[in-house]
Amino acid sequence: MSEAPLKNIRVLDLSRVFAMPFAAANLADLGAQVIKIDTCQAQFMDTTRTITGPFPDNETGELWWEQGGTFQNLNRGKRSLTLDLRAEESQKIIKDLVKLCDVVLENFTPRVMARFGLDYESLRAEKPDLIMVSNTGYGHSGPWSNFGAMASALEPTHGTGAFMGYMEEGPGGRMMAGEIPNKMGNSYSDFLATWSALGSLMAALLRRARTGQGQWIDLAMYQNGASVTGTGILDYAFNGRRELRIGNRHPVLSPHGVYPCQGPDQWVAIAVRDQTDWLSLCQAIGRPELTTDSRFTDPIDRRQHQEELDAIIGRWTSDQTSFQVTEALQAVGVPAGAVLTAKQVLVDPQHLARGFFETVHNPPEVGLRPKGYVGRGWRFSSSEASIKGPAPQLGEANEFVLGEILGLGPEQMEALRSEWVIGNTPEGGNAPGSVPLDEQVELGSITAYDTNYLEELPKV
Repeated sequence: MSEAPLKNIRVLDLSRVFAMPFAAANLADLGAQVIKIDTCQAQFMDTTRTITGPFPDNETGELWWEQGGTFQNLNRGKRSLTLDLRAEESQKIIKDLVKLCDVVLENFTPRVMARFGLDYESLRAEKPDLIMVSNTGYGHSGPWSNFGAMASALEPTHGTGAFMGYMEEGPGGRMMAGEIPNKMGNSYSDFLATWSALGSLMAALLRRARTGQGQWIDLAMYQNGASVTGTGILDYAFNGRRELRIGNRHPVLSPHGVYPCQGPDQWVAIAVRDQTDWLSLCQAIGRPELTTDSRFTDPIDRRQHQEELDAIIGRWTSDQTSFQVTEALQAVGVPAGAVLTAKQVLVDPQHLARGFFETVHNPPEVGLRPKGYVGRGWRFSSSEASIKGPAPQLGEANEFVLGEILGLGPEQMEALRSEWVIGNTPEGGNAPGSVPLDEQVELGSITAYDTNYLEELPKV
């Protein structure tokens, strides 16, 4: 394997929470040196450090700000420099550091970076070939540019919620399109922003290598989200039609849905594309007579009688595991896949065979066991990409960045410590409380939990 593709690229990560921190973590996987700007002012700390969790064994330890699982995953392989961006000295340090960096990532609303004097034009004056990503909810132009945003609020705003929803029981017991819009899942807009930032950054780095010119990437999560609702927007633009909220069904294909299997919360997804799939499905479930049933002759008939068809398929799937159903249908060419729980993902043989989970070791004092973190969904044939280490402890790189990179002396460093501009522990704030797992089940915030999960997980 050759060296990591982003070796000798230095990234200054001013971002918080999810989308851009995860983008920076992927850059670290690719070999970039990523310096995360943390803060020891508890009220301004990244919430994934302080409250998000999940915490090991559902308990916060003595170094609770180092133990949150979300922070660990989103910031693996980085270095941590604590600064208070409200302080003029911190703003000067940022500008001095930008001179020695290739990329800056930030996700504040437009007015924040301008107020600190850290907007793109100000930073470009320090480093003309700088590449900077500014990730906001709505972009740096337009009437909504200064609106704050988070993924769960963006999904309905950019339109995806209008297409997401469960079916509801209608007249005569038939299922009909639901009326209530739903969110897509866990921070879906954040993932879109992560991948968009990585793609645009690579293009900008390639252009800089060719021309010597940097540039500003104004990334609007609102527009990213609208881009994934393409067919629905086109259908209205061309035909004036609004799509239905049909849950797991399909507007044309039938049968198409998710069916119950053996075991608690076990399901399988099945999608019949054409008549060949339909004939194969009927043979696989031992019901060849369905191929001549007038209710199911063609996709339109099957669509009109999908309740009856779902009940037939569900009786067959419920006697088997989701993996047995998947293998049986895949063997005859019918698209099917088990709906994996988190536990099943962790022990999935396909993931394990491809080395998707990578073991990360924290320093003993952090109090985190070695564990497998999610890697990347792709592999290089002749370049190195891997998780380089755990998330950094708060301020662990203060001396390295300020002393070795920027050349600050001991007296300057001590002055910054005395003013809580830099530090290694939170100033103010307390460990978040924890709710017992039984109570979380009762409240409905989790489905279930395993008490012997450590024994069941693979050693990666």
